[in-house]
Amino acid sequence: MSEVPLPIETERLVVRPFDPDSDTDAMVAVYCDAEVMRFIPGGTLAGIDAVRSTLETYTEEQQARGFTFWAVVERASGAVIGDIGFGVFEPTGEIELGWTLARDSWGRGYATEAAAACLSAGLAHLGAPRIVAIVDVENIASLRVAERIGMAWIETVEAYGRPHVLFAVA
Repeated sequence: MSEVPLPIETERLVVRPFDPDSDTDAMVAVYCDAEVMRFIPGGTLAGIDAVRSTLETYTEEQQARGFTFWAVVERASGAVIGDIGFGVFEPTGEIELGWTLARDSWGRGYATEAAAACLSAGLAHLGAPRIVAIVDVENIASLRVAERIGMAWIETVEAYGRPHVLFAVA
C-alpha cells in the first residue's frame, strides 16, 4: 500500500497533516463540541490533552501506514476547521473515509469539497479494492455528503452500537 500525497488542495481548502503543536487549540473546538461529535464513535474528547494525543496518534498512523486523518484548512482564513481522511473500518478491515468539521463551518459545502478530493486521492494512491464510509442513519448531512461524492449506499449495518449506512466506491 502506498501513501496519499499531501497536501490535497481544492478551490477553498487545503488538506494537510496535523501539527499537534499548532493545531490542538483549533481542534478542541471540534473534538470537544458535543453537537459536532454527536455521531462520532466515542463522542467528545475530554479536553486539550486528549485532543493533542489524538493528533499525535494521527502523525504516528501517517508514518506507519501512509494514511490517517488530516487537518482541513480554510484557504481564505488559514484556519483549521476540522479533519478528513482515512481510518480502518475494523469489522471488515477496509479503508474508511471520514470527516468532522467545526460547527461554524457547517452548511458551506466544505465537507463535500474535502471528501471528494480525499476520496479521489485515496482511490488513486491506496490500492484498495474499495473505500467505504460508515454514516450514522440519523446523520442526514453526512449521508448527503457520501451520496454527493459518488459513494453508493450498500446496506444498513450495526456499527458502534447504532444503525449506520455502509457506503462504498470501487
